[in-house]
Amino acid sequence: MSSLALILFTAVLLVSNSFAQSAKFDVVTYTAPAGWSVEKDANSIRFSKESGSSYCVISVTRSVESIGDSAKNFELLWKGTATEGLNAGEPQRGKGGDKNGWQAEFGVAMFEKDGLKGAALLTTFTGNDKVVAILAITNSDEFQPAIEAFVDNVKLPPIAAQKAPSAAPVGAPAGDAVKLIGKWNRSGSVSPVYADPVSWGTAGYTKSRYEFKADGTYVYTERSFRMMHQNIIIVKENGRYAVSGNILTITPSKSVIASYAKAGGVDALGALVRSQARPLETVNYKFTFHYFSGIQEWNLVLQADKVTQRDGQFSNNTTFPNAWYFDQRFTDNDLTAVRVN
Repeated sequence: MSSLALILFTAVLLVSNSFAQSAKFDVVTYTAPAGWSVEKDANSIRFSKESGSSYCVISVTRSVESIGDSAKNFELLWKGTATEGLNAGEPQRGKGGDKNGWQAEFGVAMFEKDGLKGAALLTTFTGNDKVVAILAITNSDEFQPAIEAFVDNVKLPPIAAQKAPSAAPVGAPAGDAVKLIGKWNRSGSVSPVYADPVSWGTAGYTKSRYEFKADGTYVYTERSFRMMHQNIIIVKENGRYAVSGNILTITPSKSVIASYAKAGGVDALGALVRSQARPLETVNYKFTFHYFSGIQEWNLVLQADKVTQRDGQFSNNTTFPNAWYFDQRFTDNDLTAVRVN
């Protein structure tokens, strides 16, 4: 680890006098660093500053539902913001503490993505069934005092001590918004039957994936291959999602369906044949996480009042009515790549 990362990791939070008047974002009361640029949207507020070739960005994201364990909250948010967002490695973890009754966790690691290099420092606060994340990225230790002072000056609503979470199987997720963060796959296939030429017409597969990101956006990707069809169908969609209780609302901003020729006549994308926009479909799902003991696997279960254009027909699995089931196997397979194994 570089000297910069070590400095950030071992830093003691200090109070800075070079800060402006306090303000509030979501549940966080903060003091903006004087002279820094500020950007704000519905889901985050960001402070940035450059000094020659040095830079620093401090981001505060809107609170999300907690899974009850502060360490697990940190791990999930690190994955969503640092690992997937910045290609950062495993963090060096600091000892958690208490702030206004909220449990703090922090960690740091070096990152490099798209030519940008530096250290990423994530601090999370868990309390009152919510988790708040503050992410700082920088390539210079000259911003260390500002990062320390910003985090130290953060104020959170006082809360009563939380009860310990109830026991659950190892790796058990809770049905909260934080656990949605990540990639979830669903696949279905039809195999050809010998001496049944009709079955060859439908033989193939459809693979679909939701990727829920920590900033409240999502990406949906789908790939459909049929042995007797000339083209491979790719769907790409993105937009925003929101959670209220056990209701997941997906609101797309763009959705495109495209046909690609089969390169070499096999399951490989060739030339683009045509593409067109799909109607945007906002859907409210009831969501839950269910553990299937037979296969020892957790599934994300989405339920709706009727079938949707995006998800297609309901699953034949009747454990939950009107449902689709997603797991986290093979999430690294690129559905838009040349070939899907």
